[in-house]
Amino acid sequence: MERLFGSRLVWYGAFFSLAFLALAPYVFATVVSNVEISNVGQDTASISWNTDTNSDSTVNYGLDSSFGVVRDSAMGKTHMLSIEGLEPATTYYFRVVSADADGNINSTAGFQFVTKGTPDVKKVIKEIKELPPEDLKLVLQQPEVKPPAVIGLPNVVPNEGGATITWSTDRDTDSQVFLEPDSSYRASAKNPYSLEQGNPKEMAQKHVVNVIGLDPATVYHFIVSSTDASNLTGVSADDTFQTKATLPIIQNIKVTRVQENSATVSWSTPVPAKGIVSYTNLRTKAVKSAGSPIFASNQSINLTGLEFGTRYTAIISATNKAGDNFDSKPFSFLTVRDVVPPVISKVNNESTLFAGDEPKVQTIISWNTDEQASCQVFYTQGLVHDAATAADSLPKETDPLTNHTQVVVGFVAGTVYKFWLVCDDVAGNEAQSDDYVLITPIKEKNIIDIILENFQGTFGWVNKIGK
Repeated sequence: MERLFGSRLVWYGAFFSLAFLALAPYVFATVVSNVEISNVGQDTASISWNTDTNSDSTVNYGLDSSFGVVRDSAMGKTHMLSIEGLEPATTYYFRVVSADADGNINSTAGFQFVTKGTPDVKKVIKEIKELPPEDLKLVLQQPEVKPPAVIGLPNVVPNEGGATITWSTDRDTDSQVFLEPDSSYRASAKNPYSLEQGNPKEMAQKHVVNVIGLDPATVYHFIVSSTDASNLTGVSADDTFQTKATLPIIQNIKVTRVQENSATVSWSTPVPAKGIVSYTNLRTKAVKSAGSPIFASNQSINLTGLEFGTRYTAIISATNKAGDNFDSKPFSFLTVRDVVPPVISKVNNESTLFAGDEPKVQTIISWNTDEQASCQVFYTQGLVHDAATAADSLPKETDPLTNHTQVVVGFVAGTVYKFWLVCDDVAGNEAQSDDYVLITPIKEKNIIDIILENFQGTFGWVNKIGK
């Protein structure tokens, strides 16, 4: 009865604590060595050992220290016995015994192991119900083995594309972090985290996981998870952090269109950012600035009111949408007399035919210049222009612009025209574009016109109809 009661206490203690006892070998006899436990399954286990003389093999095992017997009479120095019919998730005690040919018996002290799997719950409940009250009280007093505890709150140091997350546990565990962007996080989901990073093979109390591959300037939900050698897991509460935004690093700085009293500064950034140019007159030490409040990856600022023949130093400051700032290294430029004509580009035209008794054509011509300029459109009918004959033109623009649009309403339908542009900047430098060709649209014929033209080609008398 005492042996059965002790066996049940071990079984029920394992069931209520949900933990396994660790291997705790005692000091064993010198003639029996290298006792090893292997192939532990739900209902089997193998025990092996060595002896210094040829001996037989015996394993005494059971649910308590009153060991049972498994015997193999074969003689040898290397021994292994397989035990079968065990219960899953159960602690077993054993010792090994070997006797040589002269009957000298050598045995070890007690060892123990835990089979894999989970207990047969129905069987456990049945046996619990059969326990006397005093035995059940002893079972319930068995100490509870708790999962690892995450000590305090995890510490998070975000960076542009990830974060370094550190935490501590009360015993050795692995290190795992589970994450989900705030935009897709659903607390009610069975598993709200789709991202997993960490060190599943690490066993430590101090944990460091460098999370990578995250989106910049994004809020993430996360938990840390720590699992010990007994497969018990402790997790932290859900928390959030935000990755840093990509810095607006200033690249490809160019100073163009340097003139007597102005200059254009352009640059690019890897993310949309607004920018400001601070520039200093090195002669007078006067400091001015100009900028754009628009977030863009490519910026261009025109500096005006400069002094002719003066050197300036400038710095560009860029700010991304997250408020992160980046300053360029200083650069300099010298104002000079403008002798460079404007550059004409992106010339386009589009014609529209307005139907009526007398169809009218409207043509829109557009183009750009790399600096403010006043331009005029010249055109002729046909592809050949007699130099002695003046070309037709539209009135010259009165205000200097960089984006230009002109409308022509006097073109004839179904006709070829040649046109070109002449532009001059505020310094009087003139530029003329290449020649461009356009064909105005023609009025579409209706079905009656097409039928009459076909008859006219076949029967000449069609022309006399109605005369």
